[in-house]
Amino acid sequence: PRLLSQFFFADERVTRVVAEINGLDAELDPQQYLVLLNQLHLSQAHLLAILERIMEECIPTQRHSRDYLVKFPEELLVDNLGNHMLFAAECLLAGTFLDVEEVDGAQLRPQARNLLCSLELVRTVLREQSLSQPSSYPEPVRAVLVQFDRLFAEFEL
Repeated sequence: PRLLSQFFFADERVTRVVAEINGLDAELDPQQYLVLLNQLHLSQAHLLAILERIMEECIPTQRHSRDYLVKFPEELLVDNLGNHMLFAAECLLAGTFLDVEEVDGAQLRPQARNLLCSLELVRTVLREQSLSQPSSYPEPVRAVLVQFDRLFAEFEL
């Protein structure tokens, strides 16, 4: 499917921006750092949107229920909740999430770690699939997508 090639290029973009951020001294060039952070946010949002479309195409009947989304304000749902969730997971692992009590953070950190590890596995598997057999989604690909979808839903809760 064409989605796999879109995913490949979106993933390359995220990887490239992360490499630029890692190679930049934010104190020497804070303006460029902010530009790169914005590019990272946009490229991650694009990657997640493609991943969402892949899951809808590949595992539509195996998706975790999202009925709980009614608890979120509509402006969050419109503004890419998934990207906010990944940012929260990254902050929790880095220990920089300011609005979370330590007890809650201790409970959420393992979930955040599992979610981010699962995302890395999905990225690796989909990159490999896009290069080897871009026209199919074999069972191992489906399995990592189902696992990621479940972990993402659990973290959203």
